[in-house]
Amino acid sequence: MFSIWLCLCLPFCLSAQYNFGIGNSNYSGIQGARINPAVTAGSPLKWEVNVLSVGELYDNTFVYIPKGSIPILGFKSIYNGIIDNKHFSTHYDPSDPGKLYQFTMSTEVLGPSIRFNIGPSQSIGLTVAARSYENIHDLPGTTGQNAFAYLMQPDLWNKPLSDHSSRLNAMGWLQYGLNYSAVVLDDGGNQLKVGIGLNYLLGVAAAYVKNTNLNYTLSDTANLQFTHSSVDYGRTDYDSYRNLGNYGLEHGHGFSADAGIVFSHKEDPNDPTVPYDYRLGFSAMDIGSINFNRYAAAYHLQTDTANFTAWRQVHLTSNLAVDRTLSAVFYHGDSARSKTADHFNMAMPTALSFQGDFRLTTHLFVNATIVKGLHHGDNQGVEQPDLYSITPRLERARWELSVPMSLLYYGELRPRIGVAARVGWFFIGGDAPGSLLGLGDMQGADVYAGIRIFGFK
Repeated sequence: MFSIWLCLCLPFCLSAQYNFGIGNSNYSGIQGARINPAVTAGSPLKWEVNVLSVGELYDNTFVYIPKGSIPILGFKSIYNGIIDNKHFSTHYDPSDPGKLYQFTMSTEVLGPSIRFNIGPSQSIGLTVAARSYENIHDLPGTTGQNAFAYLMQPDLWNKPLSDHSSRLNAMGWLQYGLNYSAVVLDDGGNQLKVGIGLNYLLGVAAAYVKNTNLNYTLSDTANLQFTHSSVDYGRTDYDSYRNLGNYGLEHGHGFSADAGIVFSHKEDPNDPTVPYDYRLGFSAMDIGSINFNRYAAAYHLQTDTANFTAWRQVHLTSNLAVDRTLSAVFYHGDSARSKTADHFNMAMPTALSFQGDFRLTTHLFVNATIVKGLHHGDNQGVEQPDLYSITPRLERARWELSVPMSLLYYGELRPRIGVAARVGWFFIGGDAPGSLLGLGDMQGADVYAGIRIFGFK
């Protein structure tokens, strides 16, 4: 319950997204390689250094902050609201307690990274990033409300409750990447570029819950009863909920790859002021996984009947204490029986993407991008939500303005509209900044900003 509540209410923590307002520009460079690693070949930027950029995507259908409860761009108020359990409300409907809710969050902090052209037709880049993804699928309203209220909502006591659908995946990692792209065909009118990215992944933290089959009754603060229940979960270990402890950041290792292709065409091969009349791209991103095998474990809980007595008085200060307590409850005193392995794999948020970019006038373009996240079946792993966007942009070498209009799908379709700007070495924007600006109830946001230094050809 604690982990579900934490995920639902943590929209601003260190955790990639595609930044449609910036990523599809001809001057996107490293930022564009997040969508398609082939776009950097033949870039008008001879070299670039990403000093720091941050992007955050957060959306859910259960928890929200009512309009007017916090000031515009009230990041501190949001943070304090999480700590003090205030500002937040839920969409829980007592008349429809089995309604299912969804949650998704992803964040990328791109640190000092470089990219430079090798001659007129090749590009190479080195990147360092911190990333995290969190997904909750098909969360029943009663499970979410119990987590929100820390099991202290009396109108949910003495009722038979169930959860046969919840699935949680969360992962954070450091990523060290090498990107290479090249122009493999250029006859003046037609150009073909290919690109590949190879990444080493250092797993920092992960958790999953799957195969949920829980039937329970919460009598009061003294008794929690389970009948014919089972669930699988895994997690990396810290010595408490608040501190990293002695384990450090390293909990596993892995590798991933990105690959892409871009074709562009222009009607007049002799006009150097026109980059193309249209550009089409296809890419596969985040193909890989991380094996968490250091201070990590997988568990299976199963019982025909079990009682968790005096649950309110139990003081749990570490992951290990939680694991042993749950095992003792489900297996009638055996605190070690639930552990099934001392490692587990987590799949990356693999996605396929199609991009189309069309020049309307010398400086006016419109882009259409589709991102299709791939599911992992019964295996654990974080997932990229589906994205569908159309982005008109006014583009010049020194500045740029775009208005991304998109649909986000992760079990429910969410329409979004944003704005982004690039001026010199700075960019800022959002594909869904409205709730942060106080335009409505806040139950999601998609914002990004960064500083990068570059030189033109």
